[in-house]
Amino acid sequence: MRGVVGNPETGLYIGKLPRGCELCRLGSKLVVFISGKCGDSCYYCPVSAQRFESERMFANEAEVEDLLGFIYEAYKMKALGAGITGGDPLLAIDRTVKVIELLKQEFGPNFHIHLYTSGKYATEDSLRELERAGLDEIRFHPIDLSYLKFVERAMKFHFDVGVEVPVIPGQKSFLRELIRRAEKLGVKFVNLNELEISERNANYLLSRGFKVSHGMAGVDGSSELAKEIVGEFAQSKPTIHYCTALYKDVVETRTRFLRMIRFSSKPYEEMSAEGTVIRALVKLKQDVNLDEYGERVEEGVFAIWPKALKEILNKYGTKVNEVYLIEEHPDSRRLLISKEKIL
Repeated sequence: MRGVVGNPETGLYIGKLPRGCELCRLGSKLVVFISGKCGDSCYYCPVSAQRFESERMFANEAEVEDLLGFIYEAYKMKALGAGITGGDPLLAIDRTVKVIELLKQEFGPNFHIHLYTSGKYATEDSLRELERAGLDEIRFHPIDLSYLKFVERAMKFHFDVGVEVPVIPGQKSFLRELIRRAEKLGVKFVNLNELEISERNANYLLSRGFKVSHGMAGVDGSSELAKEIVGEFAQSKPTIHYCTALYKDVVETRTRFLRMIRFSSKPYEEMSAEGTVIRALVKLKQDVNLDEYGERVEEGVFAIWPKALKEILNKYGTKVNEVYLIEEHPDSRRLLISKEKIL
């Protein structure tokens, strides 16, 4: 019997983690949101209203105008791989194939790419194109057991095939049967995601009696059922992996932010334990050059290293008008978290 590895608050697994999940844990996976179009209508879908059924593209949290934007964002975090999601990326198959080709050409064959799909549009032709482009791993979300025929179709191609589904309380029988059938098909892994409440799916879930009880968004009963299933299938051949909402919402994003800061932050920016960047903003009364402490962001305003503030105030105190401490997300959006005036 294989042992259960991990922490029930962040995730448990039996067997070898899929490569895509390993990269996620390292914070080195670029999230490629290729299209919000989807032919299914899952009431629990967590995709935001901003992205749902839209043709907008996002690299991690940043919207991109073209496919080269994904290359830029991958460089910013020194990504080792990418996960292509949506919507269903197979509804934008030409765009999806092109981004796989671009990423492989730019970063080489070892740049790992996985893709999420319900499978509804996983035709022989689309799967062949994905294989030709260099896709490494495909993850199916079977809406019901009939969708396993798409999983079976994918088993003929040269990429790792897995199943990934939310753990919905009350669906123990479905999950058991899904895993049994997936194992017979020879899938490499089964990922079980804690069901989470998001802004867009909240009304749908709450109206069905679901409520949050675990972490910030985990649905009551989902975590307990997932852990039960992991234990029950400890002897199964495929990897069984349970990932919590807390991990996806906090750990995954924080780890990715920390990596982004490590590789692309400015020399004068400090890194917080939460994965944010902190810098000081100095507004001057007179024209003073503070380039040795940071950089000029506009006329009379410099972004500088917070630890240099004391020296600057001692040296140029009478010429300083205002000083702020700024905390932001490190991605391209530079989302402001706080702005504290200290002078």
